[in-house]
Amino acid sequence: MMAAGWNRCWNLLWSPGWFCLLSLSLLFVSCHICKHRVPDSSEVVYQVPLETERVAKRSTDHRLRIKLIYDKSLDELHADKRRLVKDKLFPQATDYLQKAFQVRRPTGPILLSRQCSTNQYLRKKDDPHRYCQGACAEITRCGPVVVPEEHLQQCRVWKARGAAEWPEGVGVQDADFVLYVSGVTTERCGQENIVAYAAYCQLEAELDRPIAGYANLCPNMISTQAQDYVGMLSTVKHEIIHALGFSAGLFAFYHDDGGKPLTQRYEGGLPPFNESLGLYQWSEKTVRKTTRLWDVRGNQMVRHDVLLLVTPRVVEEARKHFDCPILEGMELENQGGLGTELNHWEKRLLEVISALSVMLVEGHVWYRANYSLAERLDWGSGMGCDFVMKSCKFWIEQRRQQKRTVAPYCDELRSTPLQLTCRQDQLALAVCNLQKYPTNLPREYQYFDGIPGIPVQDLPYYGGSVEIADYCPFSQEFSWHLSGEYQRSSDCRVSENQPDLYRNFGAEEYGPNSICVLQKSAFVMEQCTRKMTYPDWGSGCYKISCSPQGLTVWVQGSAFLCSHAGQLLDVNVQGADWVYTGSLICPSCSDFCGSCPPNRYPPFFNKSQSIPIGRFANEAVVDVWDSIRRTFKDKNICISENLRWSSTVAEWFSSWGAVCVEFACSPCVCEGFLWVLWFPPTVQRHAGRLIGFWESWPWCECVCVRAP
Repeated sequence: MMAAGWNRCWNLLWSPGWFCLLSLSLLFVSCHICKHRVPDSSEVVYQVPLETERVAKRSTDHRLRIKLIYDKSLDELHADKRRLVKDKLFPQATDYLQKAFQVRRPTGPILLSRQCSTNQYLRKKDDPHRYCQGACAEITRCGPVVVPEEHLQQCRVWKARGAAEWPEGVGVQDADFVLYVSGVTTERCGQENIVAYAAYCQLEAELDRPIAGYANLCPNMISTQAQDYVGMLSTVKHEIIHALGFSAGLFAFYHDDGGKPLTQRYEGGLPPFNESLGLYQWSEKTVRKTTRLWDVRGNQMVRHDVLLLVTPRVVEEARKHFDCPILEGMELENQGGLGTELNHWEKRLLEVISALSVMLVEGHVWYRANYSLAERLDWGSGMGCDFVMKSCKFWIEQRRQQKRTVAPYCDELRSTPLQLTCRQDQLALAVCNLQKYPTNLPREYQYFDGIPGIPVQDLPYYGGSVEIADYCPFSQEFSWHLSGEYQRSSDCRVSENQPDLYRNFGAEEYGPNSICVLQKSAFVMEQCTRKMTYPDWGSGCYKISCSPQGLTVWVQGSAFLCSHAGQLLDVNVQGADWVYTGSLICPSCSDFCGSCPPNRYPPFFNKSQSIPIGRFANEAVVDVWDSIRRTFKDKNICISENLRWSSTVAEWFSSWGAVCVEFACSPCVCEGFLWVLWFPPTVQRHAGRLIGFWESWPWCECVCVRAP
């Protein structure tokens, strides 16, 4: 069926005068959801003494050192997967995190405590070590990994006689955190359909900071496809951050800047344990519950309970990021069930969950963030208290009344053809994920009083496709599928997402220097009497560059300089024997370039017109020149007619400078005041530079013309 459809399409394509609209059959919106499971208290060793010097509570901060220990299970992976894990994913992820965080450092090696065979132990007065009742376990695990003997302290048994059965190892040198990496198909891999998971397994005694943890990759979910690498790397970073300390199981162990625990400790040195949650219970100095007044459909309000992380630095950075001076803390996720709830920031407020910002993760005394490496976080930035403290219904309706965009949310129902847009960070194409659910949404997540074309009785069924974002609809990246088979994703930075020639209708270019640019009109690719276009349009991926002149958008090797955000770029370029015609909207230079010139606007008389080209060059020059004269005459501007003719360029010199028209050898006609004439490669030999006052105005709008 699909093949027949393509054949019919190509038959139309090669018929003169016909447009062919090509579309892939399926599109799936994708979303990575982490299922971090807080390790059971029996799997964690607390209060591990560091054998040499104690950690100074006010010591100098140093760059975090993560020591990677690869488990033998990785040797059983296919060679491509093994190289990906050991040579790329984990070295790059830990390199970033080591640069992003500083830590209060012990000076000696890390020696981990041995587990006890019965998981029962005692402590002696004035002795920081723990003593097993009965015997030490034959092996000590960190998650699914068996810890090497040389990383362990000696076995200590209560009332033991004679020498220790297992002597002390040498420990892990030059490390602040030991990460054991494995590739085991565990029960979690089969049940939860996850790529990877990670957690901590031992905490040091002085500040309760994790000093060892694990990360396990599910072998069947490891992808060696180049287009999946960015997502895989982001997932690994995210999981390691859980092991370093962002976990509900560690909230009760956070300290203040002076090194004092924020949660009261019992005589044994541990906080109270909450049996119903299966977690050590934190105090309100760390996590606090509050209630929001929540706008819902029908002009009603309901009570919406949230949990906030309220450590001083989190409060400070959250207020700064959202520009909300009354914000009490940073909201934690309240949906998604065990593994997502409480273990992540609220997705409604921080859209990207796999690239945790270093601005907000330093919620305790363990780490300091290197702000020069803080990842760009556009979502919610500077949007104020109404965005961060109220429902997305309130935000959407308020912006509608102000006749402003409702971004970062959206309110457009997906339809055919799709209206494409850009993800909030402008690094991927996106579509609005507003959709219909099979059942009514909970009352507090019903946001719409009206959706065009939807009956009132059906409105309670509509919301964003991501539950953990409180069902708020937002523009989300996606992937293309053909006959159920994955083709590519919409991430502009991945070169492998580049469409092939006959599907690259928008003359797009994917790669590390590309971003998402909005399209004002659908692109058409044309070759003589053959035309192709794509019904789903609205944005595309294009390479950009920065210079002292500002931001430049590149289309098929042609440069389009943006003088200001929102400027329309009329594109008519040639590439691979095709002519591409369309219109782009300039992004803001300051979003991508470190230094930008002031906004500039072209002269009011710089306009583009469709100008018929005559049969001969001189006729074309006369036609073009007459058009220019009419343009100036309409504006009552006197001009000199000292004209020098050429088969390719007509130049008029006056006291103002030069007017130039390029024609004949190019599929475009340009008119206006130019700095440098840029031609397609086939006519590059005709390029010329004009000298004059108007060199400071590098604008030229192109229109495609046809011979009569």
